[in-house]
Amino acid sequence: MSSILKRLPSKERIQQAKKLSAEIFGNNWNPNNVRNGSNVLRAPLKGPQVASYYGDNNAMPTFKDFKEWFPELGFVDPKEVYRVKMVQDRKKRNKGAPKKKSS
Repeated sequence: MSSILKRLPSKERIQQAKKLSAEIFGNNWNPNNVRNGSNVLRAPLKGPQVASYYGDNNAMPTFKDFKEWFPELGFVDPKEVYRVKMVQDRKKRNKGAPKKKSS
């Protein structure tokens, strides 16, 4: 029985073999079993599937489109008016975006 145990490779030698195998076959070497997210990175990207689920965004005309198509009607977007008002209020309180550097 002791002769069989003497012929078995040591734990360090087995670890070296596993590391070499991982390098050869392009696998991730993680001897401590630390969570590293490699399974998430290995998974195929889901972006195109998610984008196609919601369909074409240009299928429905927006308020901005109507404003471009019919400028003589003088459409006013209440959301844009509110946004501009809030930006002005923030600038009054010095909460707006910083001024750009002039060169």
